[in-house]
Amino acid sequence: MTKSTPHLQRGHWYGWIFWGVAASFFLYEFFIRVMPSVFLEELARELDATPVALSGSLAVYLWVYAPMQLVVGGLFDRFGAKFLLVGAAAIVGGGSIIFSRASGLDSVALARGMAGFGSAFAFVGAVYVATVWFPPSRLALIAGITTAVGMLGEIIGQTPMVDAIAAWGWRDVVMIAGWTGVAVAVLIFAVVPMRPDWFHDRFTKDDDVGFGFFHGIATVLGNWRLWAVGLISSTIYLPLSVIAALWGNTFMEVAGGYSAEQASFATIMLAVGWLIGCPLAGIVSDRIGSRRWPLVVGSAGGFVMMLLFLWPAVYGYWGLLAVMLIGGLVTSTQVVCFAVAMEVCPKSLRGTAVASCNFITMMVAAGLQVTIGWILTAEVMAPAVRPTTAHAAHAADLLQVADPTQFRWAMAIIPALFVVSLVLCFVLPETAPRKGDGGPNQAVA
Repeated sequence: MTKSTPHLQRGHWYGWIFWGVAASFFLYEFFIRVMPSVFLEELARELDATPVALSGSLAVYLWVYAPMQLVVGGLFDRFGAKFLLVGAAAIVGGGSIIFSRASGLDSVALARGMAGFGSAFAFVGAVYVATVWFPPSRLALIAGITTAVGMLGEIIGQTPMVDAIAAWGWRDVVMIAGWTGVAVAVLIFAVVPMRPDWFHDRFTKDDDVGFGFFHGIATVLGNWRLWAVGLISSTIYLPLSVIAALWGNTFMEVAGGYSAEQASFATIMLAVGWLIGCPLAGIVSDRIGSRRWPLVVGSAGGFVMMLLFLWPAVYGYWGLLAVMLIGGLVTSTQVVCFAVAMEVCPKSLRGTAVASCNFITMMVAAGLQVTIGWILTAEVMAPAVRPTTAHAAHAADLLQVADPTQFRWAMAIIPALFVVSLVLCFVLPETAPRKGDGGPNQAVA
């Protein structure tokens, strides 16, 4: 389907197929995003890298992903999803193939940069396809179901990935993952149609004010509500973007004494919480007519769960699993942020609004990934200025010799940020549609 297809209409069964194929790219992208967390120590040893150097190279994914969000939203609004998603999936696959052959941190950074570039199109693209083929009245539900699909990629990227690496080695597994991305690109090309001509008919003259590409981006970023919800989103998302995607497994091994398999399964429980909670968060938000209160639950509950996470050995392994599951459930309310982003911006800029919210979310994540690596490196290397204290002699040893207290200091920034998020929840106006009029509730603005 390479031409416009006017006979296809919104709200029919085939819309689920189009959205499902687009969402499969988000599932794949999320797997690629979290994949390095399960072989972090092997990568550090093989490349002789310090925690800060390694996290810096891996965080290139997010440093590219985040600013690309400012571009992809406008591209979807202007050109539709089909060919953008095809090219993006192929680039992610190519980046993983390069990663599988990496011989130094430079090639790791290049590979992760390519993956970040292509992945920037995944979530926004899936949501955009859904908004084309489904009625726009369930924005939170659409974002919730799409995010839940991504959690399947998180789950596959944990214990199954550990088992696959044990059997074949990380390089072969990453190579297979790369060719899978090429297959996803072919699938999108074969199934997802071009955006139909009738799509823009849903906008009124007041909605479609003829935003230019850069004018649209400037309009969205000039909205203070978008920045407020972006900061809330970035904080509630930290359990996935920082704990699951990079530092969580190693922290649980060091501070909890758990095996790699146990740590990866605990991370799966975090993803299961999101898998269950994302659709529910969207449904509840729409039903109660509030965006604020789900985000309050996510911020307050996330603070408690992430504080408990800093002592993963105190309450035993089963307690850790419970903390991760509950933490996933409460922070899954982050998906409501994308509905808020669309509701505080003009209707014809919804793609740009979602992408801009994601931009802020991922920029904070990239900064936190590197910040934790920097704090951890500083904590471990500190004994070097005290000759009576033993310290790591080689860069690759730093992760192995870090003690629980040093690692805990580095991770403590996460629950602290949840307090900031909770305050912002009461600063941000309520935007949920009023019952009966379908428009955003701006009464408290």
